[in-house]
Amino acid sequence: MSILEQAVKNLALALDSLEAKLDDRLGELSNTTDAIDAARGQARAARLHAGEASTTLAHAISDLKALLGGAPGNGNGAVKE
Repeated sequence: MSILEQAVKNLALALDSLEAKLDDRLGELSNTTDAIDAARGQARAARLHAGEASTTLAHAISDLKALLGGAPGNGNGAVKE
């Protein structure tokens, strides 16, 4: 086998190895992308729950102020005088 033929064979082997490494890396990146997408979904859900909690807390504070100050509350609690 000539030197040129051996070089071509070595190049083909190196390209096969590189392709395998690229496939592995793309698989890893795909898994990372899935994890990022899942984290984004959890962040959206957390944001929604935090918004709901803040609204509920605002109503509770309003009712508590009404109880302490004697003024009618504007929350959704049980304070109705």
